[in-house]
Amino acid sequence: MDRDPAYAEWTERLSRLWQEGIPLAAAMQVEIRQLDERRLALTAPLAPNRNHMGSAFGGSLQGLATLAGWGVTLVAAGEPGARHVVIRSAQMNFLQPVVGELLAQAAFPSPAATAAFRITLAERGRARLTVPVAIRGPGDEVAARFVGEFVAFA
Repeated sequence: MDRDPAYAEWTERLSRLWQEGIPLAAAMQVEIRQLDERRLALTAPLAPNRNHMGSAFGGSLQGLATLAGWGVTLVAAGEPGARHVVIRSAQMNFLQPVVGELLAQAAFPSPAATAAFRITLAERGRARLTVPVAIRGPGDEVAARFVGEFVAFA
């Protein structure tokens, strides 16, 4: 499968940012499984992210979801060296335990929404983006839902 060079570059940048700048991401062993025009999918193994019951720790699930939303926002903003992204608010609902690999899938906004986001960022120096993230469990069922509001600054 041929990869878009822009997304391959973003994969390297995000991986490096997380490994060097966010110790939690390194400890969780977060990896990018997919990054394309549709979604960002992150994975982490269960072992370093488990709780006392042998399932995924809720904080790890929220951390993975936050990284996915943060990554989508940074990529949507473009120009990574000139942008900063922070989380403003988040809500997470846990629906069932995750007893295997952690998988977070964050969808990119539509091209029109991305364009509006970038225009606002260029005109005002900051813009908000709401990013839904699904945590997948066994059988590809949704095990948790996360919605985060992220703010990008020029």
